[in-house]
Amino acid sequence: MKGDRSDWLLAAPVSATNRKADTPLFPFLARLMRGDNLSYDEAADFFWALTAQDADPLQIAASLAALTAKGETFEELAGMASVMRRNTVPMRPTNRKAVDITGTGSSTAKTFNVSTAAAFVAAGAGLTVAKQSNRGVMSSSGSADILKELGVKLAAEPGPVQAGLSGMGLSFLFPPKFHPTLLNVAAVKRKLGIRTCLNVLGLLANPVRVSGQLVGVWHRSLVLPVAKALALLKTPRAWVVHGSDGLDEITLAGGTGVVELNGENIRHFKLTPNDFGLKVGKIDHLRTNTAKESAAIIRDVLASKRRDEARSLVVMNAAAALVIGNLAKDPIHAARMAEQSIDSGMAQNKLERLIQTSNKK
Repeated sequence: MKGDRSDWLLAAPVSATNRKADTPLFPFLARLMRGDNLSYDEAADFFWALTAQDADPLQIAASLAALTAKGETFEELAGMASVMRRNTVPMRPTNRKAVDITGTGSSTAKTFNVSTAAAFVAAGAGLTVAKQSNRGVMSSSGSADILKELGVKLAAEPGPVQAGLSGMGLSFLFPPKFHPTLLNVAAVKRKLGIRTCLNVLGLLANPVRVSGQLVGVWHRSLVLPVAKALALLKTPRAWVVHGSDGLDEITLAGGTGVVELNGENIRHFKLTPNDFGLKVGKIDHLRTNTAKESAAIIRDVLASKRRDEARSLVVMNAAAALVIGNLAKDPIHAARMAEQSIDSGMAQNKLERLIQTSNKK
């Protein structure tokens, strides 16, 4: 029956069956249902139609589900992300070269929010960090949730973001505020309750034109497509990572697969804790269920009260960002810089300053 149904679908016309369904989005929906891949330009046109103010919510839902079932190609991811970049709230150019440290979330291995802590540590070591921070998709422990628990008010406008980057070399951005054209699509996605291309696209469309990215993905099949999409988008340097234990970060529990983008060059390699001068360690005890629990671990790490696996996880991921940002020559050198950022109090100082400045009226 499956073969017959596929034959029927492939033979069916791609035109709408009635006038109400005849929209700019419908031809893309029909193609995606047939399993057709879109080119970069076609994917851009598809995303324009998907995010149009008058797009039908039912067709939006069907298109997201069809694309998810088919599987996104790197050309499709890049084409859609290019539209997101063009539609973002405009930012003034900054002289600082910034790095983003972020992940897709939803990984099978759960810990506290490592990337948020790593952002403070990397900034404390001298790196300019423009981190995207969204709410949790499958839990209440997204980066935005944890920052709120830490006392940080997320930047909703370009001004505070630019001030943070210029003044302290650190800003956290709340993507929904910078991508207003996605409001309708995001509302549909929440009702769908499934992972879609939007879980990845945000990583590719930082409103700050960052020069480097550390991107963690929740499944190994996403590592290469995301790296290739970043290459198509002309990102100067990036590491896309996935831990052998399923962590969407560089893991302490084993090896981490990495696809590095450096200009036009892409290479694959594997990282282990030993590459950072650290030992392999278990991280099961670092699971958290709430933003409050995650924030408590981050406070202790930044205050140098924890010198356990939580600290090592943060050090490795901050170190990777320092290498990507060309502040360190190799992971071991970068790890020492990250440790110094914690032990000197510079990382904690970044948190304290951000709390003060973000809450000013």
